[in-house]
Amino acid sequence: MRCLPESGGCRRAVYVHVSFFLALLPAAVLAQSVENDAAGTTVGSSASITPGGPIAQPETAGPPAMERALAANPRALSGGYYSGLLQKALGLSPDSPIKFGGVLTVGGNWLASGGLRPHSTTGDFVLGLGADVDAERLLHIPGGEFYSSGIEYQGTDSNGRAGSVQVYDNLCPPKNFQRLELYELWWRQRLFDDRLIFKIGKINAGGEFGQVLTPVPIPEANMRDWTISDLLYTPSGLIPTNFKLPIYPNPAWGLTASFLPTKKFYVSYGVFDGNGARGVQTGEKVGPTINSYKFHIGEVGHAWRLADQGKPGRFAAGIWGQTGTLATGKLTPEGNAAVTTNGATGYYAFANQRLWYRHPGKDPSGLIGFAQFGYSDTPSNTANWYAGGGLTALGLAPSRPYDTMGVGLAWSKLNSGADAGLIFFPTCPHPIPQPRCAPRS
Repeated sequence: MRCLPESGGCRRAVYVHVSFFLALLPAAVLAQSVENDAAGTTVGSSASITPGGPIAQPETAGPPAMERALAANPRALSGGYYSGLLQKALGLSPDSPIKFGGVLTVGGNWLASGGLRPHSTTGDFVLGLGADVDAERLLHIPGGEFYSSGIEYQGTDSNGRAGSVQVYDNLCPPKNFQRLELYELWWRQRLFDDRLIFKIGKINAGGEFGQVLTPVPIPEANMRDWTISDLLYTPSGLIPTNFKLPIYPNPAWGLTASFLPTKKFYVSYGVFDGNGARGVQTGEKVGPTINSYKFHIGEVGHAWRLADQGKPGRFAAGIWGQTGTLATGKLTPEGNAAVTTNGATGYYAFANQRLWYRHPGKDPSGLIGFAQFGYSDTPSNTANWYAGGGLTALGLAPSRPYDTMGVGLAWSKLNSGADAGLIFFPTCPHPIPQPRCAPRS
């Protein structure tokens, strides 16, 4: 099985994650024993931050907050998935300060017509394991949290066979279709009553920035949205014009900082290893690559509740910048050299809104809407304009309260460079005018 281009890289990724995972097992058992001996003396955190956009969780005396729901789009979350099954299998309490979880996803595709390989079939297999340490309870470090996860992917080039620029299969990586990687490894620190939050390490930046799929947390546990959309295509979790935001399956090392002056408003900034812009598969690398390629991003957001029923909604906007020399896919007028550009910049905005409750005050069944926008004038980006949106119906089928039905639309305008068309002509030398290239077989 192919893992990493670098010699020994696969072994390092497996060693780091498995060693961390195994080391936490006895610690989890010990922590549970200590808490059982001192029941009622532990201190929990006073608030939480939603993974996809730091809007504080309002305090409530009601039922405990729901666990993070399993997102259909893997780009939507930085952190772990917990159903409780693995925790129970290990003999650990669901309230343990150390949590173990994971995800197993198997998918299949059949290209019914069109594309570059019509009538072809492809598939995806993703296995992920993670461990989350509540450092406040375990190590008495107020506001601290440590997380590690690893994933294995086995599959085929679904998006390449379809010639999908916006990417319809959200599990399929851009290249290297058999991979085993250290996925995330980070420390998060909450300070000043959760007004200031830092995260440092290897991070899925799509769980922190530009993420329309993050629901607004509300105090009424029985009314909380567990999803915004379960659409399987990629644009709902990644705005196509956001260039090389380090996101599944290629998170990257970096630092984020969020300031929350109120529970309804936030300002966030992040800087990441930006070598994904030159084709490096940062997810497969155990450590960062430190050079002139950096990805900077900033975002501001606001949440609200509308009318007497308190329908939650949020809006956010951001700006990003990529440093380094970037290929444009164009040639000089003489045709003897490639045109490059120094860096790239772009803008984006998104919003989601609860539109209708079927049973106000009883359950979250009803209708949710979302919208997205992105723009980047850089010639190194495949798409310069993007607009998208959709509707999601939750729990409308009889006796199926957690089922969803959704519809969405994603539109992108490609740039005029040859690079935007290379997905249809992958055998071309780069860059070269498209008419001289052979289409993908």
